Amino acid sequence: MNKVPVFEWFYTQGDLLVTVTTVLENVDVPANLKRQEVVDFILGAVPTPKLSFDEMGIKTPMRFSGKLHNCYFPWESIIQMSSQDAVIQFRNKHAEKEVDMAQQPVKPAVGTSGKKAGRANLRVVK
Repeated sequence: MNKVPVFEWFYTQGDLLVTVTTVLENVDVPANLKRQEVVDFILGAVPTPKLSFDEMGIKTPMRFSGKLHNCYFPWESIIQMSSQDAVIQFRNKHAEKEVDMAQQPVKPAVGTSGKKAGRANLRVVK
């Protein structure tokens, strides 16, 4: 899907919130944000006055803890755009994770935690 016209519409409305999946290699954000799978950024004429975009993605310098970082968000990394008037979510092809079930902790089934059968977990106190 071509997200450029959608972004242009949001950008002309004022500030917008862009949700980015950082798992893609070509996403350029500070290292501490790269460790998070999904990060929100506020873009607009005031918060990001030097923003530029083309058919490949969005480039903008942003400050994080006082330090300037040249961020880059390719269009395929943007999974949502929102403003006060609208929200658009895009299908996230990169959200699926492989999970190794052997490493996942096994939770006991309901009712097998060693408590007496028939005892309620909640009590009414008057």
